[in-house]
Amino acid sequence: MNVYDKAHELARALSVSKEYRDYKAAKERIYQDETNKKMLKDFKKRQFQLQAAFLSGKQPDEEELDKFRKLSELIQHSPAISEFLQAEYRLNTLMSDIYKILSEAVDMELDFMQEDGEEGDKGK
Repeated sequence: MNVYDKAHELARALSVSKEYRDYKAAKERIYQDETNKKMLKDFKKRQFQLQAAFLSGKQPDEEELDKFRKLSELIQHSPAISEFLQAEYRLNTLMSDIYKILSEAVDMELDFMQEDGEEGDKGK
């Protein structure tokens, strides 16, 4: 068995999965409307900046948080953007599940994800 052949087989299966097809269709709808496209890009940019600030231990200023909250509210009223974000979440969940399955198969447990004092199922 060639591992790369299996990886390509998995890639083909992913490309025809419902999660990917839904994501791709939702993305195409967003990109057909310039206002939605701009709003989504702004949302993603602000989301990334806030996550980067939190991860680096910095507290974003209240003005940036307020802008993000307002943009989030606007997005909730856009069915196309909400649909896209939901489809993106489902695809990301699928990809995360696959990564978890693969990492467990080669004993790459993500121990740092467990609470202190918790033990994984492998050692029991």
